[in-house]
Amino acid sequence: MKSAEEKMRLEEERLKQEERDTLKKLSEQANEIGEKNSAEGVSLIEEKEDEDIRRPSVSVEETDEASAESKEELPSWETKPDTEKAVFNGLGWLKSICIGVLIGVLLVVFVIQRNNVYGSSMEPNLYEGDVIFAQKISTYFDNYKRGDVVILDGSNLEGYTHDEYLIKRVIGLPGETIKIENGKVYIKKVGASDFEELTEDYLAPGTITTVSGLGLAKGYNEITLSSTEYYCMGDNRVPSNDSRNLGPFSEDRVKGVALFRVYPFTSIGTVK
Repeated sequence: MKSAEEKMRLEEERLKQEERDTLKKLSEQANEIGEKNSAEGVSLIEEKEDEDIRRPSVSVEETDEASAESKEELPSWETKPDTEKAVFNGLGWLKSICIGVLIGVLLVVFVIQRNNVYGSSMEPNLYEGDVIFAQKISTYFDNYKRGDVVILDGSNLEGYTHDEYLIKRVIGLPGETIKIENGKVYIKKVGASDFEELTEDYLAPGTITTVSGLGLAKGYNEITLSSTEYYCMGDNRVPSNDSRNLGPFSEDRVKGVALFRVYPFTSIGTVK
């Protein structure tokens, strides 16, 4: 009879053998599964390659053509109806015209004015029928200098009965004393103690300056101007109705400074 120890040893060997058999069987099954999956993977890859080959490709040129067609379908100026183009262009022209008219109105109201010359009081520099442009900018600053040809409002002045503006030349400035004697004009400037004869190159040769009896009676032959007054005369001294008869012109009566003669066309140029 076998001893208990031998029985135990034999039992342990049997269990170890069964364990080895089980591990071997599991290993064989795992190998079979791995080989099967590998074969299926290759088959899938081959099928995918076949599918890619069968699938129709799209060339770059076809894509560009499709993009071009898409662009052509987008609305553009060329595809707009002619009526819409005409309306748009018409609105553009209307806008330009309105802006031009507005600029013209602003220029006429605030910057430039047109004046016609009446009478012969400014000969030989301006003649009746001449058309001049005068700037208004100086009137906002009361900035005038001796020799300027100015546009004057003579309304309500004693001795002036016309509706038109006057066109005269600035002779005396605010604060100065003007004296007319012996056919000449003398100026005593502000702060000076003596009179100086005024050089008037714009007059026709041989012109003399005198004051009428009415002007003498009012003291316009020698007068000191206030800080807002100007003494103005026409270049043609004999017929001119100016400060020698009407008195000094206040600065608010100055409406512009003559710049250009625009008519007649043969005499276009600056007013001197």
